[in-house]
Amino acid sequence: MLCPTAAPRRWQLRVDTDHPVLFDHAHDHLPGMVLLEAAGQAAHCLAGPDPTTPVTLRTRFTRYTELDAPCWIEATPLEWPQPDLARTTITGTQNGQVTFTTQVITRR
Repeated sequence: MLCPTAAPRRWQLRVDTDHPVLFDHAHDHLPGMVLLEAAGQAAHCLAGPDPTTPVTLRTRFTRYTELDAPCWIEATPLEWPQPDLARTTITGTQNGQVTFTTQVITRR
């Protein structure tokens, strides 16, 4: 889902609209489940090579993420609340507008 860009901690979101789970019916925008999966992947990328598991997601959707324009995913690492936990803010933007923000806590 996440295609690397020249900028660190930034990806272009690419989706397969034929995916039977993420697109289980016709949509004119990206389903929230797709955006949550992208947020989880971005948080995992920041965590490094060690396996991580998302334990908390807190998301605010502010507008629809449409299918006909690129969506950019950016990750900002935050402080570690505990030694085995990482906290990251993931932001999705499209056409210069924030479409969603997710705070992800992952466990190593």
